[in-house]
Amino acid sequence: MVDVEYLQSQLNDYCDELEVLRNLSKITIKNYRQTNGYFIKYLKENSIDIEHKPDFVLKKFIVYLKKDKDNSYSTINKYLQQIIQFLRFLDIKVDIQLPKDNSKNKKIKYLRPEEVNEVLKTIPNELVRDKAIIQTLYRTGLRVSELCNLKKQDLDMNSVEKAIAIYVYEGKGGKDRTVYIDDKTLKLINTMIYKRSIKNIVNEEGYLFTNKMGNRLSERSVQKIVKKHAIATDRRLALEGKQTNLKERLTPHTLRHSFTIFLLNYGNKPINEVQQLLGHSNISTTQIYSKVDDKRIKHSYENINWDNS
Repeated sequence: MVDVEYLQSQLNDYCDELEVLRNLSKITIKNYRQTNGYFIKYLKENSIDIEHKPDFVLKKFIVYLKKDKDNSYSTINKYLQQIIQFLRFLDIKVDIQLPKDNSKNKKIKYLRPEEVNEVLKTIPNELVRDKAIIQTLYRTGLRVSELCNLKKQDLDMNSVEKAIAIYVYEGKGGKDRTVYIDDKTLKLINTMIYKRSIKNIVNEEGYLFTNKMGNRLSERSVQKIVKKHAIATDRRLALEGKQTNLKERLTPHTLRHSFTIFLLNYGNKPINEVQQLLGHSNISTTQIYSKVDDKRIKHSYENINWDNS
């Protein structure tokens, strides 16, 4: 059996080889170390031995990255390529096909600000937790797993600032970063916590978003909550003669996309700032979102004064 301690020691030797023999950059070596460290942690937490059935283990890891962590296929493939190289260094044979990535051929799904507002308006006031979840996802750009792992200690619950720092620990790739939340969303979160305390619902580990039993809310539960309110919004707007199809368009990850599109194309924020908020290792990933909303392009075109050109 290949134990975790052995893998960790071999990872150190592998990174030394990348540095000395292959002369890779410090950033590249750091990425390899983080990715494989993340994989080793997964093996340890699930008591998995990689030696005898590496292909089966990697397939399970792919499912974990997609279903539980909501990673894109491009990210999953990047992780796998780095892990496979490490396994080959260990003389562990791997014969697995990478998942098909069609992301380059697809338009990014996102909601315009007015559409997000319609969803929030549909949520009944008594479902303050659900409203807090959707508003927090939209106004922070957090991944669903990062939202579920938030604890009260990760932000200043009593802050009176307009922008409150949230410390994200071990985001995608095991990286830490800081994002920000606005004062109105913090007020919504505090209302949620107050109503929870009245019902004597307590989470001893301090998780911010919990279920009715007081346990940490799962990623799948958040996805179901978002879908439920997307369907409800579709129904409400259909009565007004509007066809929105939010059921197919709204997910926790499209709220992250919507956050990014808003900052780049409505807020005109510098792309390097947005990259840092999202936790993207490479700015090219952030640049995918820098397309301008089609309606804004049309509006801009309508206001061209051709007579003075």
